[in-house]
Amino acid sequence: MNQTLQKLRQIAQNSTMSDADNFIRQRELHASCSELAAPLVRAFRDVEGEFVRISILSRIWPDDYACRDDRVAGLLMAWIGPESAPHGLKLAVPNGLLTFEVTLKRDGSAVFTCVRDTLGQRPAIMDFANRDDWLEFFYKSIADLVEL
Repeated sequence: MNQTLQKLRQIAQNSTMSDADNFIRQRELHASCSELAAPLVRAFRDVEGEFVRISILSRIWPDDYACRDDRVAGLLMAWIGPESAPHGLKLAVPNGLLTFEVTLKRDGSAVFTCVRDTLGQRPAIMDFANRDDWLEFFYKSIADLVEL
């Protein structure tokens, strides 16, 4: 076998192995992020059956708020990550979306992020130093939406 074919086979084999390694790393990354986001997911599940204020619903969906789910679960636009092990969530809020997500830096340290995406403007990104501050911001955000 000539050198060129040998080199091409080696590249193809390395590519296949790196795809498998990437898949395993990606799965481990999702598991780590999901574990870090577990308190957020539990907190959301605790309040998903609570009523949302009518004034909030009418600001989110002005034309058809009466037809929408009036519970906190109705504000959930998407889970971030695999549905079986999410590492964040995206909520509908007045004038846009609010996203809470855990990611990992290359050094393995966690980044707790909240993004306020206001329709028509640049997103406001907030990174929190620790999970407790991030969760506290989630609680405050939900408290503004829920009819207590």
